[in-house]
Amino acid sequence: MASAASVSFPVMTSLLAKMPVYTAYRTESEAAAAERVYRQALGAVLRHCGDHLMTVLERRPQALSGEQEHLIGGLVERVARIFRRLDREGIVCLVGDCHATINELEELDARLILMVEEALSLARNLGPDMPTAAWFKDDADRLGHDLESFSEMAEERNYLLGLGWESEFRWPGRSGA
Repeated sequence: MASAASVSFPVMTSLLAKMPVYTAYRTESEAAAAERVYRQALGAVLRHCGDHLMTVLERRPQALSGEQEHLIGGLVERVARIFRRLDREGIVCLVGDCHATINELEELDARLILMVEEALSLARNLGPDMPTAAWFKDDADRLGHDLESFSEMAEERNYLLGLGWESEFRWPGRSGA
């Protein structure tokens, strides 16, 4: 899965600095503000990923097959789906036991940061001067899998934070909280 940081150090440092400190949430407005900052930081990195894919698609249409164009479009749509999940707002209300939920959230956050770093690295592997066949053979599936996993983890965070309509129902595969 994710490897050592290959995205710029300032980007990763900025993301880490914006990770929520759940034990510091004192009010609903503080929690919502901290969530918004973190989600926007994750979204900004993902936007770079989607923008890069769109740039390749726009600059190299003659070098891509219809299937490859469709695959890039699907990857960009996955990024858009993640944006919709990161855009969830509402009253933050940790589900279940606060300590266990905070531990789960912190683990998810660490995995999300590694995954967003890998997604951006994989997207950047498809460059205008690089042969595309190797990227579509090796990296496209990994990027798609990473984006799908990222989307699922973002929704799991929504559930744990009590955000969005999905939070009104039990998360599939979880015991009742």
